[in-house]
Amino acid sequence: MRKIKIAFLGGYPPQSDNLRGGVQAAVAYLLRGLTRLEDLELHALLPRPSGWQGPEQFDENGVLVHIIPHFQRYERLRNYRLFQSTVNEVLSMIQPDIIHAQEAGAEALVALRSRVPTVVTAHGIRAEDTKYITSLARRLRFYYDSYLTERSVIKQVNYLVAISQYVTNYFSSQFKPDIQIRQIPNAVDEQFFEKFNKDSNADILFVGRVVSLKRIHDLVEAFELISQHLPQSMLRIAGDITSEPIYVQAINAQIQHAGLGKRIQLLGQLDQEELIREYQNSALVVLPSAQENYPMVLAQAMAMGKAVIASRVGGVPEMLGQNGERGLLIDVGDVKSLSLSIKNLLMNPTERYSMGQTAHEYALKNFHLEQVAQQTFNFYQYIFAKEKNQYE
Repeated sequence: MRKIKIAFLGGYPPQSDNLRGGVQAAVAYLLRGLTRLEDLELHALLPRPSGWQGPEQFDENGVLVHIIPHFQRYERLRNYRLFQSTVNEVLSMIQPDIIHAQEAGAEALVALRSRVPTVVTAHGIRAEDTKYITSLARRLRFYYDSYLTERSVIKQVNYLVAISQYVTNYFSSQFKPDIQIRQIPNAVDEQFFEKFNKDSNADILFVGRVVSLKRIHDLVEAFELISQHLPQSMLRIAGDITSEPIYVQAINAQIQHAGLGKRIQLLGQLDQEELIREYQNSALVVLPSAQENYPMVLAQAMAMGKAVIASRVGGVPEMLGQNGERGLLIDVGDVKSLSLSIKNLLMNPTERYSMGQTAHEYALKNFHLEQVAQQTFNFYQYIFAKEKNQYE
């Protein structure tokens, strides 16, 4: 049997050593696992990185990368027709058996219109994310992407990878009756499993973009409540600080007002090696977001055996267990419960270790890149066989 030819559209990282966000990390880790399977030929379409001087096509660790132009201005208003022509031209050269589109956005819409069998991985839910956008211009773009693009994709898609049951439940009323869904979580790179450690100092770690949706102000307030009881602890915030500058300014002002400038640090965007060191040096990881699907940060923390505290939103309870067996759940905005949970875990290393060990074992069974790649490959085989039979 010949190799199945897959074209990835969306989410491919311009720099494999500097992954920005959960989607880029998920795509990079999945492809790393898929390249180890002999029965696949892998392609990825990458919008031209800023200042790119390299070739238009090149092999990167077993993936043939094709450089394509970025969206042109007003592409949303044109319903992505120019982008469609660009993608169609590259697809006609690749001749893929399947397109794997990341997120139910523009790339997925273009892939579905190309008439190539398309599987979509729904990483986030734009309709929910839109509620927490502070910038009017960005909110309008998110509304467009949600109510036109995302809905259109969800109503058309025949093959869906849902990274959580939450995704399936959320969109269930919009699916086609014969849709094929596979629940496959995002992969975590094996380096996180290899650097698994029992415990560390009293540092608290947050990983993610510094934006209002993540409710970092709750975490800062919670840390202020317990800081006098735990004088050795520090709060380290790792992630992009350019998306919402006004919110970052507000967080900095909150930190200074609390007199915690020496104990709360905004680290900015980190590469993977730096991020792993932060996980290693932390006692626990906290994610107090207002909205999440199946966050990569929790999967990484679990792989490294870290105790975690997170908001009871989206697919998070699926990851941590409804009864807190793999991590503690708190209600959104409940600063008192958040501070008490942090304090209790920092003061109980035995409980932290037990929780982290349970989380690590769960992650090993569910998030390791080889496990996720095999499940994804099985879905490709199913789609390939089904589509082939339809035309014979």
